[in-house]
Amino acid sequence: MIGGGPGGMEAACRLDEAGVKVTLVEAGARLGGTLRFAALAYPPNGDLLDYLTAQIGQSTVDVHCNTPATPDLLRRLAPDAVVVATGARRTMPELPGADLPHVFSGDDLRALMLGNVAGEGARKAGLGTRLAARLGAASGLSANAALIRTATKAWLPLGKRIVILGGELVGVELAEFLAGRGREVTVLEPAPRLGKGLLLVRRMRLLSELKEHGVALQGGVSELAIEPGAVRYKVQDDTVVRVPADHVIVAMGATGDTSLADTLIAQGHRVEVIGDATGVSYIEGAIRGGAEAARRLLGNPPVERAA
Repeated sequence: MIGGGPGGMEAACRLDEAGVKVTLVEAGARLGGTLRFAALAYPPNGDLLDYLTAQIGQSTVDVHCNTPATPDLLRRLAPDAVVVATGARRTMPELPGADLPHVFSGDDLRALMLGNVAGEGARKAGLGTRLAARLGAASGLSANAALIRTATKAWLPLGKRIVILGGELVGVELAEFLAGRGREVTVLEPAPRLGKGLLLVRRMRLLSELKEHGVALQGGVSELAIEPGAVRYKVQDDTVVRVPADHVIVAMGATGDTSLADTLIAQGHRVEVIGDATGVSYIEGAIRGGAEAARRLLGNPPVERAA
């Protein structure tokens, strides 16, 4: 099992319950993948993370964190099959102004919030932010989503006016998180409708609540361009709009990435690819994909696990 996000953990648990010897390797320091960041924005995601990690803890799955899936490792493990659950590839879209210092990718923000001060996000953050992130990582506080949610209500390394580019699940849940911390938030989405990836009831409720809390939601935008202190875009009647921004967060640009799976297949491994590696399927899709991969590997109809 390569990848310890929700899909990888679900598949690992199902295979373990069926008596299969499972080794789970995760490149990061902890299990959870992007579900860890999602737990900051939406507390029920934290409950799901706790449940999945508890299930792994009660299983016989052999877990190795801080362990990249190298060809040498796969040769040593000599698995009968490999499940690739490495998630999506996230790249900064080619937007004018995307390289400006007040622009963060979703990965930049996620890394800082979870205590990782390496990379581009750290370069853009101030010294105080880097020290706080390093302290949180060293003390283990950054592993506690509830504590981070509380602490960020008092201090958050972002300005007052935030523009989020991307109005799918990640963007709107991030808007909810930031609005709850006193930020003036605008969400801009090229598609006509916002909230893709959310279940229907949650989507309707969240979008309504965001509007009630003053979050500006604008779908159908085009010609996005980031400027110092602002974001410029066109609406459907070609009117040009310019909205002030102390910081811009780009929550778009995620795509499926099967490069590792393709390499393993070429090396002769039996491979199942699940979750966002196959295309962005979000949390529910990743878990469903993990269950389906386990079923295919076992050659049995699906069996529901007890909660």
